[in-house]
Parts: sequence; structure tokens; C-alpha cells
Amino acid sequence: MRRRALLSTAAAVSTASLAGCPVPPWGEVPETVDGAEVTLRREHTGEFAPDEPSLRDAAVLVRAVGAEPPRLIVRGRFLDGSRECYRVELVEVTLDADHLLFRLAIGDHPDWDGGPCPDIAEAHPYEVAVGFTKAPVPERVEVRHGDQTVLEERV
Repeated sequence: MRRRALLSTAAAVSTASLAGCPVPPWGEVPETVDGAEVTLRREHTGEFAPDEPSLRDAAVLVRAVGAEPPRLIVRGRFLDGSRECYRVELVEVTLDADHLLFRLAIGDHPDWDGGPCPDIAEAHPYEVAVGFTKAPVPERVEVRHGDQTVLEERV
């Protein structure tokens, strides 16, 4: 356990950011991206009711722009392999005055030993919370699962 903690700390310290964005792994601890605090959770902390009830990938935008600080939350579902072997990862965040982009992907679960994995598709819930502490709230939000756009909305 101690070795794993040391290795993850060393990996986190040795990775460089790209274009002002911290590189994965993102997690429960907020990361600052261009004046906004971004937090990835691998669960839903509130209601998730997509427009289309189906088993496909989906995402919804929850606005709290009147809060202090202003916040946006994206709750989503990424359909992919078994949750015991894989998990959702936030691989890119781009923020400017007009546009906020999240790109998510499915990666290996850190607790998976690389052995046989069930051949099933499961929904991977996630939530990305953004607090705009020093950055203005953008006009649009876009969420991509890999290269597929699953949400594009005006704030």
C-alpha cells in the first residue's frame, strides 16, 4: 500500500501540464485550470435524468451560475467495458471565455490486476464540477466521450 502511494505521488510530481491543464489522473481533489477549479467524481451526487432514456452515452448540464463562486456541473454516463477493469478518465479540459470542453475516455482501473475481464458493457457514471473562482463562466459547454460529442449547450 505504501509503495503504491509513493509511486502515485512520484508519477503525479513527474508529469508536466500541457497547455495550462493538469494531466490525468483527475480526482476528488480539485485541479485548477485557467482560473477554474475542476473536480472529477466517478459517481453522481445528484439526479441524472438525460433527455433520452436509453443505455447510450449521455450527459446533462446543471447550472449554478448565481452561486458564489459560479458553478457548472456535468453529469454523465459513459457506456464501455466492465467497471471492475475500467473507469472513466478526464483526459482534456479546455477553457476560454466562449467555450468549455471536457474530453473523457475509459482507461484501465488502477485496482485491476490485468487478468481476465468480464466481456460486458456497463455504464460508467461520472460528474465533472467546475467552480469559476477567477475565470468567467463560458458561453458554451461541450462534452466528448473520446471523439463523440455527447453534449453541446449554451450556458
